[in-house]
Amino acid sequence: MNSIALQIGFQEPVTDAQQVFRSLLKVMSEPGVIESLDQATTLETLCPAAFSTCLALLDSTTRIWLAEPFNSDAVAKNLSFHTGCRLTQTVGEADFVLCRADQLPQLDQLKRGSAEYPDRGCTLLVQVDQISDTALPESTVLRLQGPGIPGQRTLAISSLPRELIHYLTGRPDPFPLGLDIVLLADNVVTAIPRTTRVEVN
Repeated sequence: MNSIALQIGFQEPVTDAQQVFRSLLKVMSEPGVIESLDQATTLETLCPAAFSTCLALLDSTTRIWLAEPFNSDAVAKNLSFHTGCRLTQTVGEADFVLCRADQLPQLDQLKRGSAEYPDRGCTLLVQVDQISDTALPESTVLRLQGPGIPGQRTLAISSLPRELIHYLTGRPDPFPLGLDIVLLADNVVTAIPRTTRVEVN
């Protein structure tokens, strides 16, 4: 392992991992809620929230596919070193897919799980420019409804790709199959799990 490519993950590995995991549980159980994640620093083009999320979710049992520009030697080595995760070049076998909004893979290639094991579907980690609960310039404003949402919740995402909007509003997969979406920007995270109904405002 080339030490030059490595950097510190969590300053307090146990405490920070627990805090990040609690925040991720909150955004998955309360879709559209925005949580701060600043337990890790930037890793090349990977924002602090994305690096923190990877450190908390990945382990030796998980496979991750990296899109450009995250598919670099430094990112791959740091994730492997800190988490023990396995990198795959086949997007269809990945448990996690990490990408920028402008480098989204073809969504129909990702694992959807099965009726018996819906938890084996892929989690899509998407780094976007900005996330807010109020409208942003050139953002897509989403209305979310479903489990964990009292009434409805509004979420504004900048640089959200058209393909992902179509997937979220169309929900082509029969429940309980589907993709869970985690959105990351700078030091914040939110999530839109497969149970959430989405409309564009």
